[in-house]
Amino acid sequence: MRKGELTMNRYFDYAATHPMTKSALDHYVAMARSVYGNPSSLHTHGYMAEDYLTESRRLLKQALGLDMLRGKLLFTGSGSESNYIALTSLRKRMKGSEVITSWQEHDSVALLLDEWEAEGLTVHRLKLKEGRFDHETFTHLLDRDIGLVTFQHVNSDTGWTLPLHNILCQLKYKKVLFHVDGVQALGKIPVSVDGIDAYSFSAHKVGGPKGVGGLYMERLLPPPYYPGHHQYGIRPGTIDVPGICAFVKAFTDRHEQRTRHERNFLAFRAILKEKTSSYVDWLEFDQQSPAIFSFVSKQRDGQWWMTELDGLGFQVSAGSACRAGQNGPNRMLESLGYETSACHGLVRISFGEDTTVEDTTALAEAIVTLARRVGFYEQTLSR
Repeated sequence: MRKGELTMNRYFDYAATHPMTKSALDHYVAMARSVYGNPSSLHTHGYMAEDYLTESRRLLKQALGLDMLRGKLLFTGSGSESNYIALTSLRKRMKGSEVITSWQEHDSVALLLDEWEAEGLTVHRLKLKEGRFDHETFTHLLDRDIGLVTFQHVNSDTGWTLPLHNILCQLKYKKVLFHVDGVQALGKIPVSVDGIDAYSFSAHKVGGPKGVGGLYMERLLPPPYYPGHHQYGIRPGTIDVPGICAFVKAFTDRHEQRTRHERNFLAFRAILKEKTSSYVDWLEFDQQSPAIFSFVSKQRDGQWWMTELDGLGFQVSAGSACRAGQNGPNRMLESLGYETSACHGLVRISFGEDTTVEDTTALAEAIVTLARRVGFYEQTLSR
């Protein structure tokens, strides 16, 4: 297969990005041709764009079970920007002087908190306890001067899912701000934003366009940049109305079909597990998104698996695309207690609406073929 000739029906990296759905793409083209006005302009085309923007917010809130008067929806340029706006703005509102997060956050959160720590802020990073959220340590930490808690709803490397309801119960009577990175959750698992101060999400993870993200705010946040006039004065810049409308189209379609997708994804996981469990170590948890299934290889690192499978026509990943090419150990595997040598061996497989049983079966056979090749090579070396 020549470079650039991708077989999309053997694409298993939907957690990195989901191809735009046909309905979202068609909607985007139609909107870009007809609704090209600036929603801030005080003329017919501006009013038309503003009406579509308002309707997009209404549809998105409806899918989240919210009425129009509840909270505010801010549209951004990406999930990473949504995280930045949420955390930077919430920091200005913090009453306490310390932050709780986890060891396995996305770089858009982890690297920002590293900067805060370098500035003198105390950041507590929880590790998992036997694959579960460490409620005991979390409870003890809440007795400190905590001002902000930030967690990823669904881990982007493994699909591990935060026990959100339990955490909200622990925070109920605390004067602590709570941010959730929902980029890998929205459209893939049930989402409720009740009790959450800020919830981040992204369009291209659910079949919408790249360059569009979103942030639910329970209350308006102070601007992280300079004060402006767009979007409640929080985010300056002309609003991409066609992109936002295409995102909402992709998300609402996905929301309506979520149960069917979940059933399919669980079937794909069962195929992979049945055919390959003798060769690789699959990561399974009590709560886990069905859209992501990852394994750990101690014989070869994740980059090797990704390259070899790509050569066979299967696109997978060695973790979050934002860390692609980096050689450091996987933070999620460190949090799970894997030895350092194994923390380089994560391989992430993620499913989308175009994934099929046939291609999943073929992927399983390719994994077995490569695992046997590695085993034969290791046996040859040991003789």
